[in-house]
Amino acid sequence: MKLTNVLCIAVAVSLLAGAQAASFPYSSVCAQQPAVYSVESTIIERPNNTYCFKIAVNVPANCAGYCCSADLYKFELSINPICKISGAKLSSTLNGKPTPTQPSIDKAPNEPAGAILRIPNLGLKMSNADGAEICVSLGTNSAGRGCLSLEQLCKPPAGGAPGTCETALWDSKFKCCPTDVTVPNSPLLPPPPINCTCDYKAGSTPFTVGAAATATPTTSGTTVYCLPITTTDTFTPAGCGPVDILHKIEMYANQDQRAAIKSLKLVSGSTTTTLAASWNGANSNTLKFTPINWTKAQAANSKVCVELKNPTTLSDFCLGSKCYLFIFNANRACCPMYTVPV
Repeated sequence: MKLTNVLCIAVAVSLLAGAQAASFPYSSVCAQQPAVYSVESTIIERPNNTYCFKIAVNVPANCAGYCCSADLYKFELSINPICKISGAKLSSTLNGKPTPTQPSIDKAPNEPAGAILRIPNLGLKMSNADGAEICVSLGTNSAGRGCLSLEQLCKPPAGGAPGTCETALWDSKFKCCPTDVTVPNSPLLPPPPINCTCDYKAGSTPFTVGAAATATPTTSGTTVYCLPITTTDTFTPAGCGPVDILHKIEMYANQDQRAAIKSLKLVSGSTTTTLAASWNGANSNTLKFTPINWTKAQAANSKVCVELKNPTTLSDFCLGSKCYLFIFNANRACCPMYTVPV
């Protein structure tokens, strides 16, 4: 993948002090250095939408002060506020056993575009934290809504690619909060839409994706795969212009499999529209669902579907275990990228 293509594409602390910083971990009073505890740079992806973070202990030379011998009480993850979904399943383990306190998601203080996933009461210290593994498992609610991938869940730090996660480790007195940037142990990004000049950061429009894709076999030797689309009231449209219309969706797909496409469909409520398959250009690997032009009401609990001739599967078509969708607003200034597990 060309670099130019990629480029296209705690509350507890507030009780101790009134000031809050604008960036994660949203505290102006805790110390990020010296850092005795850290999170290793690679996230381990496991089945069932489970993501694991490994802790390392390294005491800096000549380390002095409270943070050099503090305990490790809490793990935090900077996440997108769209993932604060009522009833969505969320669980965590420490070294393979359920954590004493299960995760919670809270709004970031003084930052509407931020949220925090918190796992407290870890009970770790320097003698047993090195190599400890904290795993987070993501699920949906009864309506099928939930963030299942790191690209959906994590709010990247400034300049970070989707799927990049920022962590913080807290002591029990909330005086130390070293942060780290972590990435998955799998490729992060597909090539972007061809001639892309839009902003692909998630959370810039009210349109987003639901949970996992569904598969419905037919009696004619095909399978209809549908990717859920939904809406959110938590978004930051800076620089996008009007964001009240979902103009089109572009999907990263294997163009060599174009002959396997039987049809494309848009489903909104009881209305189903069939589209002709079109691509962004030769060898672009970008399939277009256009025109769509859904309002927020039409897009809520809708879906885009691709009917594929067997034996081609959705993972074959999307070139992996997740499909990448770019959701465009009317003037195409913003095309936030989301992933849907297949």
